[in-house]
Amino acid sequence: MMFYHIPLLATFLPAVSGVILYLFGRRAGKRVRWPATIIAFLSVLLIFSMLPDLMGYYWGGGQPIYVTYDWIASPFEVRFGFLIDDLSFVIGLIIAVLSAFSCFYSTKYMENEDGQAGYYANLLIFTSGMLGVIFSSNLLQFYFFWELMLIPSYFLIAFWGAAKRALTIGFKYFIFTHVGAVCMLLGILSIGSYTGTFDLVLLPERFDMIPLNMVMLIFALLLIGFSVKMAIFPLHTWLPDAHAEAPAPISAMLSGAMIKCGAYAMIRILLSTFSSITLQTSDYLAIIGIVTIIYGGLMALAQTDIKRLLSYSSVSQIGYIFFGIGVSSELGATGGLFHIVNHAICKGLLFMCAGVILHQTGTRDIRKLGGLAGKMPITAAACLIGALSLAGTPPLSGFWSEWMIFGGGIAAGKTLLTLVAIISAVITAGYYLWFVWRVFFGATPENLENVKESSWQLLTPIVALTVATVVLGIWPDLLLRFIT
Repeated sequence: MMFYHIPLLATFLPAVSGVILYLFGRRAGKRVRWPATIIAFLSVLLIFSMLPDLMGYYWGGGQPIYVTYDWIASPFEVRFGFLIDDLSFVIGLIIAVLSAFSCFYSTKYMENEDGQAGYYANLLIFTSGMLGVIFSSNLLQFYFFWELMLIPSYFLIAFWGAAKRALTIGFKYFIFTHVGAVCMLLGILSIGSYTGTFDLVLLPERFDMIPLNMVMLIFALLLIGFSVKMAIFPLHTWLPDAHAEAPAPISAMLSGAMIKCGAYAMIRILLSTFSSITLQTSDYLAIIGIVTIIYGGLMALAQTDIKRLLSYSSVSQIGYIFFGIGVSSELGATGGLFHIVNHAICKGLLFMCAGVILHQTGTRDIRKLGGLAGKMPITAAACLIGALSLAGTPPLSGFWSEWMIFGGGIAAGKTLLTLVAIISAVITAGYYLWFVWRVFFGATPENLENVKESSWQLLTPIVALTVATVVLGIWPDLLLRFIT
């Protein structure tokens, strides 16, 4: 019976604990950081504890975990539930792990900031929102957690952001994401009104109940909502400001975890329920993905601020995922899903490295940096590995996911579009190598001669994510056996 409630506990534990920490921990100051970190890691353990029961399902036996509770009985039944299968388990676990590492990283990075209880409360609620999106078994619940995810992330950007105009940037983020959310809500309500259900398990069977003249409109509404969250060109303009100005651990969560919720929704909802429409529009989706890759890469090349470079890089990398999903082939979708995991790990790693550089040098202006490899060797090695992985360098994990994405494009018969995408990957290698060379090699400015490596609290998550990048590169089947 306890196992039955594990998805519920894993999802709500961070949010409930965050509220309690805020109400009773405001006078605790810095001491609130450790209970928050423990809670974040407990959520990881709860999710991981479901793995033994899923193993039989992965190898052809048993069923995914599907847990429901009574919720709404009228005008038609809606059950509050959780669906844990090959897709949601992998994405949910990586989000929980990255959130826990960000919480641990914050114990040092945010130690001198005001409002510690509020910061950790919002971070934990943010984590619950993302996990709820991934584990939801019906669309109404999915939307509820989507909003729960957006609200605390707004506060984290607006009140703990680095820029003087953080409040303005947070408001821009709030407006963009909520316009997307409204489009998504209209699509969800339309689906429920025609099919009589919001259940993600039943929807593929009832797809034919949606009138043909409404199918494309609903598909477009959902796609716009998901694309805003993924920051697909031209709906991306909120991302560089929001991700660049948020605190480094929050940037890691925003770029490494939150924008993946839109990609997950595309796979979970559009590829399963609207598969025929996805196939019909695959050429257009692939082109949008390529344009996003090229635009994000060119903008990253033009940046002199480390975090803005990494933010535009996220736009470009999401283009790869969108292309993999959009080509509508099994290999491409598998590569897109694998790249969600790889990008979460590597981008979380790179934003944490950027935070360490800022923490130790006092600047994130690439023009004012140089020669840090000898003074910060662990950070330099980790940053290089993360950058090379996202540039598609073997034997790191990013190579395999990008290879599958491009292979999926060719398998779908989109050879010319795939060739353009492959050539565009040169831009990725260009801006990452330029960034690493300028920051870690060359001459060291006089004012940075006394810079040294950061504390273990900041380096531990970085090292762990670096190891994950290498391990998944050498042994990709560790995840591929689950997500194929």
